[in-house]
Amino acid sequence: MVSILEYILIFFAWTFILYWMHRICHHVPYLKQIHWHHHKFVTGQQPKWMWQNIFLYSDDWMSTLDIIVTEIIPTIIFCYFTGHWWVFVWYYIWTAFIQEWFEHNPNFNVWPFSAGKYHLNHHKNWRHNFSLFFPIWDIVFGTHEPVNSN
Repeated sequence: MVSILEYILIFFAWTFILYWMHRICHHVPYLKQIHWHHHKFVTGQQPKWMWQNIFLYSDDWMSTLDIIVTEIIPTIIFCYFTGHWWVFVWYYIWTAFIQEWFEHNPNFNVWPFSAGKYHLNHHKNWRHNFSLFFPIWDIVFGTHEPVNSN
């Protein structure tokens, strides 16, 4: 039986992989081209949930390709090798139903979450704030840039 501590460690191991995948996408030319397309859709306005999110379809096919490359494939590989498929279920629920309300929401700035203003700061300065969910990996690897609380 898996303990709560093991679930937490698995969760943070998964976010470690997503952190590095996101960071790599800002440096590898082909991946950067795909990922920058996602950055152009962020306007700083409250995003709206779209029914396409249920199919993990983002703003357009290039943004969807970005999600596939930076999040879906690494998550499936992680789940395959660890056997913790609950991570993919969590990822799907987050991406399909919740993410749009928080990740690019300029009105969301609640510590310790790395969504809202924290993530929008990444869109202004792409060398910082790569983490998904919590800023732990940004802090550990020196890419954390605090956000004003106002």
